Amino acid sequence: MLSYRPMLVALVTVALALACRPALDAPGVPLYPNAATRRLHRSQVAQVSGPIGSIDGRDLRDLGGPFDLLPGCHIVELDRRVTGTPYPTSGGAYWSGQFPRTIYAIRMKASARYLIRRTIDVNSTGQGTMILSAREEGPTGARTDLVPASSMADINACREEDAE
Repeated sequence: MLSYRPMLVALVTVALALACRPALDAPGVPLYPNAATRRLHRSQVAQVSGPIGSIDGRDLRDLGGPFDLLPGCHIVELDRRVTGTPYPTSGGAYWSGQFPRTIYAIRMKASARYLIRRTIDVNSTGQGTMILSAREEGPTGARTDLVPASSMADINACREEDAE
């Protein structure tokens, strides 16, 4: 009688390895010079995604993302609009209005991914709290939490590092 156990173990091992492997990076909207004529390899650019309003002063609110950028300092301002579909809560109420102004001054690295998320956590009484998170994911899987710029000094420091 043939034993299928070794084959089953091999298939399960391969399936788990593929499931744990990060998804291949989809190309982002290129925000660097000459992108229309020469697309850079993913290892040469940084990629940022999230509720982006603008990057380096360029309005991106309706472009979706993710965005591919050259390494260096980038000023990322989050979209303040509540999306076209308001955030529903369990009590039939909806969130509307605008989010507070949030700016990140990020020294981006080639091959890294920058993920910004904004969610609303609603408790049992219907009160909500906005939760903002941002992190850098390096090509080796290393993760670093990011914090918004707290002043113009943070933005200027990022830009000055770039000028060096």
